Amino acid sequence: MSAVRIRLAVFDLDGTLLPRTTACQQIAAAAGDPRTIDDLERDFRAGLIDSTVFAERALRSWEHLGEDLYQRAFAAAPKIEGVERALARLRAEGVVTCLVTMGPRQFAECFPGFDHVHGSTYPTRIINPEDKPTVVRELQQRLGIDTDEVIAFGDSDSDFPLFTALRHTVAVNSTPNLAAIAAHRYDGVDIDEALDLVWPRPGAVGR
Repeated sequence: MSAVRIRLAVFDLDGTLLPRTTACQQIAAAAGDPRTIDDLERDFRAGLIDSTVFAERALRSWEHLGEDLYQRAFAAAPKIEGVERALARLRAEGVVTCLVTMGPRQFAECFPGFDHVHGSTYPTRIINPEDKPTVVRELQQRLGIDTDEVIAFGDSDSDFPLFTALRHTVAVNSTPNLAAIAAHRYDGVDIDEALDLVWPRPGAVGR
């Protein structure tokens, strides 16, 4: 077991557990309307719309298709390998696991095995990057977990606020900005290998 004591493991969804894609992109693809999300993401990056407008317009484009759209989108989405193994390993050591995403909560809840799932409820409650540390702090307080007992996995600049609030962080296939502030960096296809960087198994090779 690692010398690092971990009691809470926090995972990002878009780009981290869903390599090179987002929940919204996968929902839009399942809805047969990928262009709408492409256009919204372009406008959001350009500062032409905020996250609330993004959520309202995205929801409008797919809500008529019903709740089972999220399950269909999740089933078709590409996922990083090793999620089940990593969660089982953490669970066996009594570590609480949490999925925190700016993406739709209904999609995030399709991911099995997490103790806690926090996502945006379109269009009424939108999780922004600055909200991620707040979500994690509130969970820590409820569970009595210190900040030094938390590890976070993320991939992009939207994880920057959370990574700056924590000591144990792993940038997974990440942007250069996030990699620069992360305690560890992992490039690969298996999140269980990324976990080895902080919690190595016997015989595990460091990266």
